[in-house]
Amino acid sequence: MEMPLRRRVICLFLFAVWVQLNVLLCVLLQAMTTMGFAVLSVVLLLIISLVFRVSDAIRPLKEGPMIDAEGREYKTVSLEDSSRPTHDGKTTVQVECTEVSMIIFIQADFYNNGRLVSPQELFLGDAKYWKNKPCQAVDAGDGEYVIEADLQDCGSKLMVIGNNLIYSNNLIHSPVVGSLGITRATGAVVPVSCHYKRVHTVSSTVQQHPPSVSISSEFPMGSAPFSLRLKTDDWSAEKYSNTVYLGDPLHLEVSYSGLDQRKLFIDLCVATLTADSTSVPRYCFIENHGCFVDARDGGLNSVFKPRSTTSSLQFQFDAFLFQDDLRNTIYVTCEVKATRQLWRSSPTNKVCNYINSSWKNVDGLDGVCQCCKGVCSKLTSKDDICDTLTLGPFIVIPRK
Repeated sequence: MEMPLRRRVICLFLFAVWVQLNVLLCVLLQAMTTMGFAVLSVVLLLIISLVFRVSDAIRPLKEGPMIDAEGREYKTVSLEDSSRPTHDGKTTVQVECTEVSMIIFIQADFYNNGRLVSPQELFLGDAKYWKNKPCQAVDAGDGEYVIEADLQDCGSKLMVIGNNLIYSNNLIHSPVVGSLGITRATGAVVPVSCHYKRVHTVSSTVQQHPPSVSISSEFPMGSAPFSLRLKTDDWSAEKYSNTVYLGDPLHLEVSYSGLDQRKLFIDLCVATLTADSTSVPRYCFIENHGCFVDARDGGLNSVFKPRSTTSSLQFQFDAFLFQDDLRNTIYVTCEVKATRQLWRSSPTNKVCNYINSSWKNVDGLDGVCQCCKGVCSKLTSKDDICDTLTLGPFIVIPRK
């Protein structure tokens, strides 16, 4: 095969340079033996000048036009060609994090290419959650779609890194296939997440108050004589964090602060995944007018504490999760009452622990707890003050 013209030119040029260098080296050796220092310096300058001229000559040969075997010139171009069209870099997905939810705003021009996607093509989480309404995008107007879902919904995953709680999920674009079985766009997956500090309640803003708020269902806001609070492990103060590891005890206190003297009792307490106490799944751990049945059903630390005052009750139970449900929030709802019967216990006014396979009343008279084995009387005094309190959410973190 004939050598290309450009390569032949370079070879001839390098051969001429080699000849000149040999001549100069001979002159240099002769100068070292027969001539003085001044002549030696001149020869060295000539050699240096030749080297620079060679490098300058090779550069245009390397970067200049390519010459093929037929003498045609051409030049290579970098793949990063500035003439290519580029996107303007506009963000088409934005995430807003609230105390209990993740809100995703999506531009209809999802790919920044002028082709609008449909809200029916946008989902949060894997395909098995796409039939859930909160996991689907809806049209918010002005070329924007929105998805609002609870932090634990749509297959969201929780990670704990140091003092940070991170809820992560994927925004999915799944293009609709046309009636002829064709599609004009490829799918996309956009990771989205919400980050929170464990020292505060789950929120995108700093909290100045206890993270878990007791909500009364019977009295106007701020006027309820009852309260349900999360306490520290030694019961000395209110706890300002609602995160707990799976299996660790939760310490709760119910109080009555009315003007008249009454004795507080807890009729029922139920745990749910949402603030709706009737939602499913649900777990009733105190029932039958004060029977702490969770201790009977495997709750090793489930117990009413001895009373410090007649107007309050303290109890604890181990944090748990619902089987086969990815959500890790727990709400506690308790039905409470305050009665004028300060000293006498009854099947409807009792505080019963399950200890060593038997029922014991915190206020004495263990006999009133025997109905915990069946159904206790549902009769209550019309003079009782009753309320339903909800506390949460508690964020239950599985141990590694």
